[in-house]
Amino acid sequence: MDIVVGPYGFCFGVGNAVESIEELLKRTKEVYTDGEIVHNRNVVEHLKELGLKLVDLEEITKLTNGDAIFVVRAHGLPPEKLEVVRKFARILDLTCPIVRKNIEHARKMSLAGYKVVVFGDEHHAEMVALKGYVPDAIITKEPQCVRSKKILLMSQTTSSSEDFKNFVEEMKEVNIEAEIVVFDSVCKVTVERERAAKILARICDTVLVVGGKHSANTRKLYEIVLKSSRAKAFYIEDSSDLEEIDLSFAKSVGIISGTSTSTQDVERILRYLSEKYGGRELCMAEYNKEVSIPTEEELSFEELLNQAELSETRVRRGAVVEGTIIDVSPTGITLDLGSKLTGILPPEEAFRELSEYKVGERIKVRVERISEEDGTAQVSEKRPMERIVREQLEQAYKNGTVVVGKIVERTKGGYRVLLNKLFDAFLPGSESALRPDEQIPVGNLEFIITSMEQRGRKLNIVVSRKKIFERMLNEFFSTRKQGDVVEGIVESIDNRGAFVKIAGILNAFVPNSEVSYNTALTAKDVLAVGKAFKFVIKEIDAERRRVTLSLKALLPDPWESVPKKFSIGQTVSGIVTSIKPFGFFVKLEDGVEGLVPISEIFWGKPGRIEDLVAVGDAVKLQIIDIRPEKRQITLSYRNALGDPWENVEEKYPQGNLVSAKVVKVLPNGAILELEPNITAFCNISELSWNFVDNPEEILQEGQKVNARILEVDKENKKIRVSIKRASENPWEKFAQNHKEGDVVTAKVIKAVDKGYIGLCEGIEVYIPKTQVYEEPEIGAEISGKIIKLEQQKDIYKIVVSPKVLENEKAIREAQKENVTPTVKIEIKESTEVRTEDDANSESEKE
Repeated sequence: MDIVVGPYGFCFGVGNAVESIEELLKRTKEVYTDGEIVHNRNVVEHLKELGLKLVDLEEITKLTNGDAIFVVRAHGLPPEKLEVVRKFARILDLTCPIVRKNIEHARKMSLAGYKVVVFGDEHHAEMVALKGYVPDAIITKEPQCVRSKKILLMSQTTSSSEDFKNFVEEMKEVNIEAEIVVFDSVCKVTVERERAAKILARICDTVLVVGGKHSANTRKLYEIVLKSSRAKAFYIEDSSDLEEIDLSFAKSVGIISGTSTSTQDVERILRYLSEKYGGRELCMAEYNKEVSIPTEEELSFEELLNQAELSETRVRRGAVVEGTIIDVSPTGITLDLGSKLTGILPPEEAFRELSEYKVGERIKVRVERISEEDGTAQVSEKRPMERIVREQLEQAYKNGTVVVGKIVERTKGGYRVLLNKLFDAFLPGSESALRPDEQIPVGNLEFIITSMEQRGRKLNIVVSRKKIFERMLNEFFSTRKQGDVVEGIVESIDNRGAFVKIAGILNAFVPNSEVSYNTALTAKDVLAVGKAFKFVIKEIDAERRRVTLSLKALLPDPWESVPKKFSIGQTVSGIVTSIKPFGFFVKLEDGVEGLVPISEIFWGKPGRIEDLVAVGDAVKLQIIDIRPEKRQITLSYRNALGDPWENVEEKYPQGNLVSAKVVKVLPNGAILELEPNITAFCNISELSWNFVDNPEEILQEGQKVNARILEVDKENKKIRVSIKRASENPWEKFAQNHKEGDVVTAKVIKAVDKGYIGLCEGIEVYIPKTQVYEEPEIGAEISGKIIKLEQQKDIYKIVVSPKVLENEKAIREAQKENVTPTVKIEIKESTEVRTEDDANSESEKE
């Protein structure tokens, strides 16, 4: 048995996808995709075992792990689905470069006014992706009349080239008047394998077509062989399918695979055939030399063979060529190199950042590897640039000019730097201008080359950032002066102000006082960390390398317009910003504040400012002084309110009963507030009808009380009131209900020098020590006879004797028993009777 081997294995797009996913799964297990990467059972199972997870796009929206990676298959995805996925996972786009190129061409032609008609299956993933970019594209297998004067005809990359050719002819017949442009979008690999399938069907009596049952291109190969009148066709997925097939009858067995079949699958089949049937392996060209093949009118074997052989291209490996960028994606850059050759430039071989490249731009690249089977070439932009970049670095070292590079990683004693994406350099830690714990800066940075020498085949380069900063600092302090405007980025903010980085090299400070003319605002209110602002240099010290910045210096000074806006005597409104012991400050407008001194707050005796206003209150004021040169405005709170003492005699006539609030308790009385800015004094003797030793025992600040007006002194802004006279005099009531000799009961509330004070029916009575047999306890109730009831002004002097009452009781008891007692009743009036009341009366004063 002769085993004739045709083309097999993955095409470039599929192979790249499988290899990329295998490498990715070695680093992480959170890799997802929305379907079979290839239509091959063995490959799919292999990737699943490595950890690849197949999910619906709806399931991607449930992912919460930020490290998840979603793989876009070679067929591509519509843009709207990509946007959904991008919100929940990182994307690895493995769209086949040829598919991407076709989509881009269809989109451009659609924008140019062409109606895009694609020969293919509208449900195929590749067609779904194209439809996402060209929504009005027609995907069909049947020719149809299109209402458009301009038509672009394309094909699904996996379609049969012969079927597409027939479709094109039929479309031209039904759209005679239209301008039809045909774009050959059938994958070159597909075309070549179809041609090889025809050859195998003619030179072999049996052909094995290897590939997944769901693979469109593999199924087409099988159909091509079936149409042959010479060869018998078998469609198999792997070597296990051969166990049920007897090939002992075959003299020559051809083998060909679809583009989604791995090399390993085919090689296993070859080993099986060799071991079981002892066949020899030959390529198609070798077998052609040994056998005689019948010809056909439409195409000779030699022509078929020539077409099946991979076409030569003018581009060779190692050549430096110029290509046109046709697509830029996260996975790399696609180039049109001419000669039907597509260049693939990976990100790591690009000389610039991917974002810097534009479609249509032409760049020079070196061809590293050519895959003639699918018409692609791996290229590098870095390689042609090595000599140029080296010359640039040598010139920069000689002249001391700046070079650009990126810090790649930390190393012993410093950092590894990649200059111009080509040459490694060493950055000593002492020259890095970085703290040991500081994160490595992202992106390109500037360096100075301090050493550059060739050691063998290696170029040793040492660079410094510190020298750049020193140079920039020297230049800054030599060229900048006070009043200059600079731009800086806010790095941090604290209670004192903000720290700003200027030009990425110099730390400057913005105090809160220089943030705004509105003193209530601080750096935290106006600035934001990470944002850039413009500032004026307020102070600059070259020796100490210190700079103080001002933000408000860029703003118009509100005090310059104060004389035009404000005048003495004017009534204005403002907001209380702060309260001090000497007054309170008010904001009249942003940057303009005035002071209300304590002398301009109260009409009467000064009280607590906080009782009148609070920070944030809106108040009306009168301007009494303006000094713009000193940035001072003096305001009056009381003048804006008006003098409340103006008609005080009419409002508070003598004898009137008023309601008041206790604002201050003093040792000799209390101050009451009748209304804002009008207070009255109540002497200690007028607090209560009873004797008061300590006013704080009966009054508390903030307490509401009733009082009677005793006297109004408008001229001196004084009012005297009495709290006790706001109620009925309990002494008069007691005197009306009692006389000397009456028996009363009192509760002992206090001990004095020569007796006790008792509370009886709401008034105080005096119990001399000489008039008790036993010393009473405080709080005890004791009965006795009134032995003195004498009026003294508004109150009465009342003396009670428990001893007299007890003696009388003793006499009555003795008389009942007919015994004449010997009792000496001695009533001795103490000179201390009501001494507290007497003293209180004598000490009445305001």
